[in-house]
Amino acid sequence: MIIKEKDSKQAEIDELTSLLSLPLPDNKKFLIERELRFLKSGDRGENDSAYFINFYYAASKNWAIIHDLRLEHNDRVAQIDHLLINRFFNIFVLESKNFCYGVKITDNGEFLVQFNNSFFAIESPIEQNKRHIVVIESVIKDFDIMPKRLGLTIMPAFKSYVLVAPKSRLIRPRKSNFDTSMVIKADMLTTSIEKAIEAMKPLSLLASASKISSSETLKEIAEDIASFHKPMKIDYRNRFSIRATPSPKQISSQAPETYEAKRFYCSKCKITITEKVARFCWDNKHRFGGKAYCFDCQKAFTGRH
Repeated sequence: MIIKEKDSKQAEIDELTSLLSLPLPDNKKFLIERELRFLKSGDRGENDSAYFINFYYAASKNWAIIHDLRLEHNDRVAQIDHLLINRFFNIFVLESKNFCYGVKITDNGEFLVQFNNSFFAIESPIEQNKRHIVVIESVIKDFDIMPKRLGLTIMPAFKSYVLVAPKSRLIRPRKSNFDTSMVIKADMLTTSIEKAIEAMKPLSLLASASKISSSETLKEIAEDIASFHKPMKIDYRNRFSIRATPSPKQISSQAPETYEAKRFYCSKCKITITEKVARFCWDNKHRFGGKAYCFDCQKAFTGRH
């Protein structure tokens, strides 16, 4: 059962795209383009993983699914891509990574992403997930979320997986050098979970059986956890030090002396134009669509209306 769907990233994508239309220095445009590329890539990775998770577990009352959970607790933050919780309260913390070309994990656990026949180091998603578990474990404990049995609180068991795109090339070190068994292809998740359960020792299975709860209890606990979700709105203008640009309507409503020092730019080629040229375009909205253009770019509109 799905408790929480993934939050849409479309608003952030639209905002970054709109910022690229502003007359900005090349270095700022580069940073915005990189942020937009990372955002879209991460969004695709989460969507791909969510597909496989939902395919196998969404219809089951024995599993609860929480997508895109952001927690803030004790001055720590965890942005968890996916949570899978079963009736034994085994909690699988899943981190999605969309490595388009491939990823290489070195003998000491360093992650290198392939791009244009070169490898670039990134933050270890294994260590990232470890921090996520610390935060969610603290939230569950401090807010007494788990049910009790015979006066004792049932303690969840956490398992970490890093999900990569099925078509990504994954280069691993030898297991004796660094264990990467928690890094799996997204389409292998259910197989990996089944193997993990089968590998449990008899005593562990007995302990898990004593923790089994009803589907209703599972749903209540998952909803309690999801209620701590705190979405974050990123101020991209502030991040990239972009001052707000007044709209034509705002400028036209100001007294002349308040906008004489403002600079105006052609909406197409971005060169500086005078206020008089800009106002001519705004006064002829039917012709220029409410945007300002230089004389050369205005010629492209000749004969359109």
